[in-house]
Amino acid sequence: MQPISKYNPENKAAYFDWLVFGISFSLGFIFTSLKDFLTSPGFSLWMLTALLLYTIGAALKHLPLRYRLSKSEMPVKIMPLFVFLLSGHFFIFSVVIYFSASVVKKMITSTIIKTTSENPDILVTILAAIFITWLVFRPKRVIRKKVTISAKNLFIMELVADIFLVVSVSIFCFAIWEKGVVSMLTRKAVSSISDVWFLFVLLSITYILFYLPLRYLFLIEDHNHRGTWKRLLLIFGLLLLKSLFEIVKI
Repeated sequence: MQPISKYNPENKAAYFDWLVFGISFSLGFIFTSLKDFLTSPGFSLWMLTALLLYTIGAALKHLPLRYRLSKSEMPVKIMPLFVFLLSGHFFIFSVVIYFSASVVKKMITSTIIKTTSENPDILVTILAAIFITWLVFRPKRVIRKKVTISAKNLFIMELVADIFLVVSVSIFCFAIWEKGVVSMLTRKAVSSISDVWFLFVLLSITYILFYLPLRYLFLIEDHNHRGTWKRLLLIFGLLLLKSLFEIVKI
């Protein structure tokens, strides 16, 4: 097994992109409409499960990623659009946590929180979204303590983290992007070329706002690679083509 310091992040990022696209697309055969998904008994449980998997995956990936970056010769720079990605991530998880709240309420009783705030759900949602965003966007380069974990254990840790991230982001993409944003935007009547261009621009903006923040832990290492953006453009093209077919059906 190759040392983790020589690990090629671009290959695993490509697997991540295509697996997320494939899984989220396949879920469409189970839930054919947003209404079916929202009204399914396990919707909130799906959201909570994805939220927990994403949080655990982000926590597990931190150490291997930080170790690898500390060994690389890449200069320490703030990623372009960092504030944009940070804000998008916070917004996404505010929505996810809101939809997960009903399951959490059934599992635990928050009587103490209820007496300290008039809007406990909003407060808890904001704090939880801030925590998860910090967990993902905290500095990865500096290692304050000597890492004694073996390369094999770091590899296994990151593999488990990537599996959790693939599953969770796939669910988010299906629920929020494909059955949420895309479904709502494609319901608009298209009667001219200008409408098609407007839809393309709007979908492009929402795609960047939605997917890139969820991909940040991979984007750290491959945002300078031309192949990354070609692949993301290809995936978006496929999503757009699928959306246009849905418009034609309408």
